[in-house]
Amino acid sequence: MDKKTFNIHNLDLYSLSKDLLYGLWIIIMIGAIGTMVTYSYIKDSYEPQYSSSAIYVVTPRQSTGYVYTNKRFAENVISVFQNLLDADIMKNRIKKELHIDMKDVNMNVELITETNLMKVTVVSGNPVKSFQIIGSIMDNYNELSEYLNSDAVIDTLRAPVVSTHPDNALMPRSKSIETGMICAFVAALILAALSIMRKTLKTEDAVEEQLGTTLLGSIYHERKNRTFKAKIAQKVKVLLITSPIISTRFIESINNIRVKMEYEHERNPEKNVYMVTSVCENEGKSTVALNLALSFARDGKKVIIIDADMRKPAICKMLDIPKDNVVDVIKLLQGDCGLDEVLYHEEKLGLDIIMPTKGHSSTHEYVKSGAMKDLVHKCSKMADYVILDTPPMAMVSDAEALCDVVDFVSIVVRYDYSYEKDIEYSINLVNDSNAKLLGCILNNYKTFGNKSGIKNFGYDQSSERAVEVYDE
Repeated sequence: MDKKTFNIHNLDLYSLSKDLLYGLWIIIMIGAIGTMVTYSYIKDSYEPQYSSSAIYVVTPRQSTGYVYTNKRFAENVISVFQNLLDADIMKNRIKKELHIDMKDVNMNVELITETNLMKVTVVSGNPVKSFQIIGSIMDNYNELSEYLNSDAVIDTLRAPVVSTHPDNALMPRSKSIETGMICAFVAALILAALSIMRKTLKTEDAVEEQLGTTLLGSIYHERKNRTFKAKIAQKVKVLLITSPIISTRFIESINNIRVKMEYEHERNPEKNVYMVTSVCENEGKSTVALNLALSFARDGKKVIIIDADMRKPAICKMLDIPKDNVVDVIKLLQGDCGLDEVLYHEEKLGLDIIMPTKGHSSTHEYVKSGAMKDLVHKCSKMADYVILDTPPMAMVSDAEALCDVVDFVSIVVRYDYSYEKDIEYSINLVNDSNAKLLGCILNNYKTFGNKSGIKNFGYDQSSERAVEVYDE
């Protein structure tokens, strides 16, 4: 079987959206953590910077009055002025005069475009310090003017002032929110990648491409509107095609699968025993098996359904059959009674049922016994179709043993539930047996725009409840 790391046909937007919705709390949590960490980091590492600036008019001592000449002269003065500010002589004088540290100080001089105006700016971590340094620079100008240009005249146009606000205002809120949104987005991408790469079956095409087997049919998810009171009570109901509230789409999906099973019987009239199993619990095999039996019965066929899941029997509970009216199939397998005693006829539904009345442990010996083979053989002679509802193949070995006493096997695969490797393992077990694998039934299939309303049903893990399980 050709393995694919990623199959584009298994990409399902509904599954992706569901996973992102379920993981929304993770996305929000990671975004919140990113926001708080960033906020704390910005506050702890914040160092305010205050600037103080002054503007001076630079002209030659003997001005010609030409603007262009004044601009060129100012450019030359500013170039020398900047070199002086960068030199240690100026920094040492300021340091000595003001008794301050010059490590965090940045001094800059620039020419205002198209003018002969010089702007001197000092930036430091203290507003008063920046103000004092500008004053010290200009106080030392006269003494150091010989390093600049003896012909330069510098007049104050705008005196420096003490800054009241830092240039790099603290804005942790906006930056931390931005970082938090980025963290949340990254978390969403990771969740999306995990959803896409999860090796479960999410589309109909993936069943045949990934598993290399036939898609026997799809049963779509059907949502039924329920009252708030019903949700609180958590009433458990059975999804059967005989119910008046079931959609036509669900009924037709069951009928379509039944038609394909009939076709196999027509090709091989002597073979009429069908096993319906699943890989894991809660995939809906019991509901599918019972509905297929009902579909055959409604088509006028004589059907016997055997609940071979003797560890967690479901049929008796699904049909609400009183246990006192039923003889446990275990008694037949133990040789304590005959077939006519365990065969329960449900007249309303037109079904003959063989079933346990309670869960049993250590059933493997009964399943692979000669009594079980004899039971299945006799039923195949008595009915047009025999359907076995078996335990999940990945849970116990009962289903594997039953593969050798049935003619056909159908594996119910719940949408986006069981992993491909587990399904492949079950398929291989069937292929190694005497039974023919008809294919997989994609159950509880969900897509956008599906408005027919199937409840999520399946194999309940509690032995005290019917197997019908509502979708949340």
